[in-house]
Amino acid sequence: MAQRPQARGGKPGSGRPGRSRRKNAPRSAAAWFRGKAWLLLAVVPFGLTTWAAFLYIGIRGRRPRWLAWAAVYAALLAAYLAIDASAGGKAVPAAVGAFLGVLAWIGGGVHALAISDDAARRIGARTDTALDAARLRIERRAEGRRLAVRRPALAKEVGLGRPDIPGADDYGLVDVNHAALAALTRLPGITDEVAGQIVDIREQVGGFASVDDLGLVLDLPPSLVDQVRDMAIFLPDS
Repeated sequence: MAQRPQARGGKPGSGRPGRSRRKNAPRSAAAWFRGKAWLLLAVVPFGLTTWAAFLYIGIRGRRPRWLAWAAVYAALLAAYLAIDASAGGKAVPAAVGAFLGVLAWIGGGVHALAISDDAARRIGARTDTALDAARLRIERRAEGRRLAVRRPALAKEVGLGRPDIPGADDYGLVDVNHAALAALTRLPGITDEVAGQIVDIREQVGGFASVDDLGLVLDLPPSLVDQVRDMAIFLPDS
């Protein structure tokens, strides 16, 4: 009987992870650290920055309850510092201050550990969503540029670079040679004044060939040309 070839991902029956899983290990560790590095604020500085840890996860995770706890731990810290400064060596005030300090440190640390998984999920979910959206916008613009080169007539038909046309699929781009003034102001750094200059001059010169041509004709700063580069497209008239 012929033997089946072993899968490259790992030995059958060994329970060992395959290569792809091992490759993902460093990435998973990095993601874990990004999601839980804030715990150091709650544990290491003896309660002095517990409030900052809860403020961070409250803002990043959009969790009002954690923001409220940030205020609680900040109040505990303020009370501890105030009592400690005014105790004057008296045993009872010093003990009360020490108790508040330990409560902010140990209690806050345990509290932070208890919610760390939830906080990491919330922060990670928001980060992943934002990154995915950014990647999608970049991919759409690249797809639109390819369409303009390979099938320019179709690009015009779908409304590539024309956010000023209702129902058009602009692909996240702005056609500098044809878009209306209001649409031109969607380009980064392009003010109403600059957009007006573009409209006036493109009629005189018959449009622009590229973003560098636009910058040269209008004498735009190099920094502004670079801002516009990713979102501008220049479709010819014919």
